[in-house]
Amino acid sequence: MEKILIDTDCGVDDAIAIMIALSSENLKVTGITTVSGNTNVTQVTENVLRLLSYLGRNDIPVYKGAYMPLVAEPHYGERIHGKNGIGDVELPKTEKKTEDDAAPVAIYKKAEENPGLTLVTLGPLTNIAMAINLFPELKELIGRVVCMGGALETGNVTRFAEFNFYFDPESVQFVIDSGIPMSIVPWDPIVKVPFTEEELKSIVPEDSKSGKLFLDIQQVTMAFIEKFHGIRVTMLPDPAAMAFVVDEGVASRKISGDLKMELNYNTLRGASILNDGARMEIVTELDRGKFKNVLKKIFRPD
Repeated sequence: MEKILIDTDCGVDDAIAIMIALSSENLKVTGITTVSGNTNVTQVTENVLRLLSYLGRNDIPVYKGAYMPLVAEPHYGERIHGKNGIGDVELPKTEKKTEDDAAPVAIYKKAEENPGLTLVTLGPLTNIAMAINLFPELKELIGRVVCMGGALETGNVTRFAEFNFYFDPESVQFVIDSGIPMSIVPWDPIVKVPFTEEELKSIVPEDSKSGKLFLDIQQVTMAFIEKFHGIRVTMLPDPAAMAFVVDEGVASRKISGDLKMELNYNTLRGASILNDGARMEIVTELDRGKFKNVLKKIFRPD
């Protein structure tokens, strides 16, 4: 069983990725750390706490993390994720609280307790960069970092940049430079496998608690895409990254390479430039069938 720690800016797709991790028999979630991204970190943390309670998983510790990127001002994703980050769905309040340790400290402690720990990052890499800076020995303790982030050709914030890496590119470059093994699931293969509302309903049991949540939180995202692109579909970037952790066969094609972040304040800022090298594996194509199979395993009868 692979032990993982999830670092998230819990938006719509993050919530589904967390559901995947919790439903997998092959993963053990040792904790969840939160970071600003899709919305502010206070709201992100509340989303995670409520989500875990809703799913009956109050046993998983939650650690609050970075309020803002290392250098730039934050720019949230309310248009796609709603004002509260999870499609404006109001989950029941919870008595569950965060743990005392800040996220970077928790990352170090969890890695120390679980050598070879996999970090699955579903948002900006601010917490990871801070943790490595504070505890350089993390480089020897972490098995790998699996990131949803970056864009090789087509971005989703600008023509060149994907949101997670655009939000804090300095942190991304710091983590890359650490030399920790990395697997990247960028935006490019995800945009090739959109899901229609009808397709989601065909695999999601609407009469289950988790199924209803899955469909409800997608509504704001699908409305946004429909308004600007004329088709009612959704993309599932963070679930794709978590599905890859569950089953690497979800990636039908991978390449070896090296990324360098554009850090200058110009139209290319936040772009991920692919260079020759073999420092990381980068997913370039997804197997829709295997991805759907992972999604189906989320749902169990209530």
